[in-house]
Amino acid sequence: MSSRIALFLDDDGELLNYLNLHLSAGVMLEYVSAADTLYSRLEDKIGVPDILVLGLNVQEPIRIAEHTLVLHKGIKVIIFCDDNQKETIRKSILFSPFLSSDVTTYIYDNKDNFLDLLQQKVDAIENQRNYANTIAEAERERLASMTGQPLVTNYLDRLLDRVPIGILNLDSKGKILNLNPCAQRLLKYSERDLVSTYFYAVFPDTHESQIKDMIAAALSTQDRGNSGNQTVSFYGPKGKCYFDMTISSLAKSASEPILTVILQEVTLKVQEENKRRKIEQALHQSEQQLLLVINAIPELIAYVDKELRYQFNNKAFEKWFGLSRQAICGRVIWDVIGEPSYRIVEKYVSQAMAGNTVTFEERLSYPNSGVVYIRSTYVPNFSETGEVQGFVVLTSDITQSKSDEELEKKHLLELAHTSRMITIGEMSSQLAHELSQPLTSIEAYSRACITLIQKDKTTKEEILSALENVSSQAIRAQEIMHELRNFVKKDDSRKTVCVNTLINSAIKLLRLEFQEQDPEVELKLSEDLPHVFADRILIEQILINLIKNAIEAMRVLVADERQLIIESHNQSEEVLVSVHDSGPGLSEYEINKIFEPFYTTKPEGMGMGLAITRSIIYSHGGRLLVEKNTYGGTTFKFTLPVEDIEFIEA
Repeated sequence: MSSRIALFLDDDGELLNYLNLHLSAGVMLEYVSAADTLYSRLEDKIGVPDILVLGLNVQEPIRIAEHTLVLHKGIKVIIFCDDNQKETIRKSILFSPFLSSDVTTYIYDNKDNFLDLLQQKVDAIENQRNYANTIAEAERERLASMTGQPLVTNYLDRLLDRVPIGILNLDSKGKILNLNPCAQRLLKYSERDLVSTYFYAVFPDTHESQIKDMIAAALSTQDRGNSGNQTVSFYGPKGKCYFDMTISSLAKSASEPILTVILQEVTLKVQEENKRRKIEQALHQSEQQLLLVINAIPELIAYVDKELRYQFNNKAFEKWFGLSRQAICGRVIWDVIGEPSYRIVEKYVSQAMAGNTVTFEERLSYPNSGVVYIRSTYVPNFSETGEVQGFVVLTSDITQSKSDEELEKKHLLELAHTSRMITIGEMSSQLAHELSQPLTSIEAYSRACITLIQKDKTTKEEILSALENVSSQAIRAQEIMHELRNFVKKDDSRKTVCVNTLINSAIKLLRLEFQEQDPEVELKLSEDLPHVFADRILIEQILINLIKNAIEAMRVLVADERQLIIESHNQSEEVLVSVHDSGPGLSEYEINKIFEPFYTTKPEGMGMGLAITRSIIYSHGGRLLVEKNTYGGTTFKFTLPVEDIEFIEA
């Protein structure tokens, strides 16, 4: 009987032609174009293949293999796969209740290697088929012998030289009477060496008692036709090879039973089984190690299937909800986290089941933990066909960090308010003190001019002199304002700092602003930026002010149009920092007035922020500039010298 191989492939027939030319004679090859065609043949039991090959592009190969083996057991199934698919398909085979070791994966690399694999399976099938035929023929001969047909010794003479399996005859004491050529090849001894030798002596001592038990069981059974047959695997007497062994009792006479031993080499099968067990053991150990790691992680980890039921969770998850793993497994999400919390996260669950990885932060009320802030990530799990089978849940408790953020925000606002009040208070006091005298003089000279003009008792020279005094006092007031712009002096707090570090620090401090306004932020920071000698706190405050101004300028735009770009460059012994926004921009008039004290474009502003900022930059020996940019908004730039600066007056 020939072997039949069904190829469920989508190539141009090259592999089929190659196999037809090189496989052993008698092998029937055929193409299967669709799964329904295969199922119809199996149901009608017409053209049932011995081996089914599923190509790389076959959809749902596991389902086809399961359906095939449900309709007809014993078919060998080979599933082509690539490196990425192999582990997934192997696990699916391992955990399927319908599949066994008859289903294997194969990474197709070339025709020659696949031919070798296929030929081995064909040979194994043919050997198994010959083994079954031999057993059947031996049984027919045995039955014939019981009705006066030739004895066992006669019909074995005709079988010994034909069958591809080893057959030996033993007497009731277990001595070898005769054996066929195949048995000699399997045992690696000649007939002369083995005849009259105890059969168990051929094998290692470790198998002696087991073989004796098999012989005794075959002799003790009353129904000699079914006399305690057993199948076991042994190390061969010479080398590591394995045999399936069956010992049966065939009656020669009532007083002298003859035992028949049938041997079939199963070395390849045993090696594959051992390899599979080692892989399973390694996989089990790996899974146990992974489970230990997952249980040691403080974050909540769980797996939810497509029916939104928990199928796995770690220890942190159990502790969080106060439930055992058994109490959680199989329950739907809302039963565990509560319906109010589920209504909040339901939209994220829908996104995950749609195939999207989603990360979010929410304030939830859990049954066992109360109100908490959590950060969760849902990662979808796809089947080999691309269907979402469920998703992995990764959740962290960020209640403390949220509280810290609120405290930080409050602290930042308090510092900013205190800084503004101190600056305004100091400048108001200084202005009142410094400007009182020139303003009083201006008022006095102006009142004198008015009085003289009203009485019409003045001369042109007197009026001119009074106005010159008014002008002189006004110039003095202007000089006072100029001096106030340079109120920041060099102190001991200046150190060598990296501006990039200050930029990143400022961004961290303003992350709440970014979250609320959601601008698109792009950093273009030069990696070879030299250090500058500056007051870290003051420069950081300048960056905060400029970034806050940019965010506030873009508040009138929709979120998608808000673009903030911060750059740093090494420029001619200077560090240049630029802050670009995409806001509505400034007019030429506003650009010319923006650095003047008390000028502001904000209804609630005092108009001192940029004036003070420029004074700080000037005191460090740098420059502060403003200009329109290509985004339609405004760009503020400031420079800081690389070398140590004592003080440069603006």
